[in-house]
Amino acid sequence: MEVIEQSEPSLDELVAEITAARTELLASVENLKSQFTSASLRQRGMNAVTGVFTDEFGGIKPKRVGSIAGVVAGVVGLKILARRHR
Repeated sequence: MEVIEQSEPSLDELVAEITAARTELLASVENLKSQFTSASLRQRGMNAVTGVFTDEFGGIKPKRVGSIAGVVAGVVGLKILARRHR
């Protein structure tokens, strides 16, 4: 069995490793900051909402739109009925 000696890294190697890690960390933090700006969050929300109502080709999904329209009409109808019975 051969024994491999491991030498301790030099000061310059440690400094270079720490500098590289710091640079990588700063890049990661900047990436996270750009993902959580109000504009990017707004865009992600809009994409999520439009994704519910549109297909992969950009066409409208009539069943989804109809379902939401039915729910809105039902809620409005119930509010009108509730006001009449006051």
